Amino acid sequence: MKWEAITWQRMAERLAGHLDDPDNVPEQGSWQRVGIDGAPAAGTGVLAEELAQALRRRGRAVMVVATDGFLRPASLRFEYGRQDVDAYLDGWYDTSALWREVFGPTDPGGTGRVLPDLWDPVTDRATRSPYAELPAGGVLVVHGPLLL
Repeated sequence: MKWEAITWQRMAERLAGHLDDPDNVPEQGSWQRVGIDGAPAAGTGVLAEELAQALRRRGRAVMVVATDGFLRPASLRFEYGRQDVDAYLDGWYDTSALWREVFGPTDPGGTGRVLPDLWDPVTDRATRSPYAELPAGGVLVVHGPLLL
């Protein structure tokens, strides 16, 4: 294995090249999904946006979804305090909604109709964002903590 220093842009270009490889392109009528997992301080959104730009330059349709848009209301997240590790791991994110509204529509045979976010953590209110269509052959990039 060869180690080398790399920038976010170079990493995004390499990932885009990997996703565009004919061996990795999805079958007709399906989507590719990429998860960028990392702690909130890791800035996963930076790599997600760089990857989206690299893929768009290659002519691919891309949708970027942040897991922060699927946080539960603060009253539920902080029910056991702001520093309860178990509550953070098990109760902060609405994983059911994430599966139903983001991953489910991009499963084989899905519609590609994805909800980009559900909850605004700053205002602690529903976003009421409209659904967005990700065309078949597009790439869904989901980023945030606890994806794995």
